[in-house]
Amino acid sequence: MLEAYKKKYHQNNFQYILVDNFGAVLETDNNLFTVQPKSLLQDCHPFFEILTDLLQVNDETFEFSCINLEFNNKILIADIIIISQNKNENLIILEDLTKHYNNYQLTAQTRNESIINSQVLELKNEYLLEKETFKNNFIANFSHQLRNPITASIIFSDLLINSNLNADQKNYLDIIQSANKDLKTRIEDILDISKIESGKLSLNDKVFDFGKLLNDIITGYKILANNKGLEFNFNLQEGLPEYVKADQYRLKQIIANLLTNAINNTHTGSITLNVSLNYVRAKKANIHFEIMDTGIGIEASKIDTIFERFTKLDAAARNDKRIGLGLSIVKYLISEMQGNIKVESEINKGSKFTFNLSFKLSNHRESIKEELLKYQVPKLNKKYHILLVEDSELIQLTILKILAATGHFYINIISKGEELVSNIINKDVDLILLANTIQDFSAMDLAASVRNLSREYKKTPIIVLSTQAFKEDIKRFKQAKINDVVTKPFDETILLEKIYKHMK
Repeated sequence: MLEAYKKKYHQNNFQYILVDNFGAVLETDNNLFTVQPKSLLQDCHPFFEILTDLLQVNDETFEFSCINLEFNNKILIADIIIISQNKNENLIILEDLTKHYNNYQLTAQTRNESIINSQVLELKNEYLLEKETFKNNFIANFSHQLRNPITASIIFSDLLINSNLNADQKNYLDIIQSANKDLKTRIEDILDISKIESGKLSLNDKVFDFGKLLNDIITGYKILANNKGLEFNFNLQEGLPEYVKADQYRLKQIIANLLTNAINNTHTGSITLNVSLNYVRAKKANIHFEIMDTGIGIEASKIDTIFERFTKLDAAARNDKRIGLGLSIVKYLISEMQGNIKVESEINKGSKFTFNLSFKLSNHRESIKEELLKYQVPKLNKKYHILLVEDSELIQLTILKILAATGHFYINIISKGEELVSNIINKDVDLILLANTIQDFSAMDLAASVRNLSREYKKTPIIVLSTQAFKEDIKRFKQAKINDVVTKPFDETILLEKIYKHMK
């Protein structure tokens, strides 16, 4: 019974051939290919030409692996053993391993392709990394070059607004200040996109006055809307929490970007901001926000695309207005704050953006008051010596004007990093304002040179005027014993708050 199954399923992959000392076939079982008795095996395939020499060696075994043979258009890949003897009878054994070697070749090819694909992926990753590094360096340098003139423009515009100007001059100055703020926002948007792509944008939750934040936004955007001839409406529902814990800068950025978008795309009519309380649960308030306009609207088919960066809707309908980066950042920030934004719109009738966000409730009024009082101008019993290390003449002049106006400081200005140590040793210095890059010196290097002096200089406050304020940048500054950071472009209030904080 077993023999029947063996005959049915067993495949004989061997062929045995006896040849004489000259290669003539004496006997064969013809399992793999047909060869006639008395014929020369050398005539069957060129491989067997080797028999002429090998069969002259007595009592020796020769093994050959992966030999490609072709008989009658049939490809055979075999291992071959040749056993030479003294009896004019030499045994040749062929083992058909065609399937085995084909599978092995396929496996090897797959492995090689995998290695090649891995190497290609690695090269692509290196390319993308180089591209990302170039982009980030470009953005950083681009930002650095713009921040100094914008800072100067903001500060001097603020100084002029309080001077004796006529109505037209004040109107021109309002336009300049509005353009400054718009340019500053666009720079921050570019940096935020860079942070988002690199995973470096994070939320910084603090307790703040929710009502004050909304009123500050309303005041600013009411002026912008009125300047364009638009009516600005707002409704803050009674019962909104007074103090909440969240990232107030990012919340303000969300609302501001949506209001800016509404004003840009509305030529007549009104802009409306509604804020209402959905519910309070588990010490959290869920708040509903609506920004509505009577603008040109968005086609239904285009609504999903407006949150893509640099999206530009129909130029003819939109008077070539670009959405830019603002809405892309808005969607990301709302998502990071565990919310979701929705859009309703109709062409030539307007749009409505709505989103809900949850905020932790806080009753820490006293801590808020302390935080606010901390930055009020302290009562100083003397004038302090400030050393400014900055190579931008615009920033030098800007800070000189700000500090001189207070009457609280003596200011010494140097524009070369190598002059820092000698100016500290030879003159009284109560605080150092230090540019984050000055010619060939970094802020960390210059701060280290100060801290490495005698003991008395280890506690001298150092504030960096930086064009970079990523989380890792702040960490590096702190590790270099730098006390604080003011990010460019800054305004008068921010700079003075930081200085007074370290003069106590």
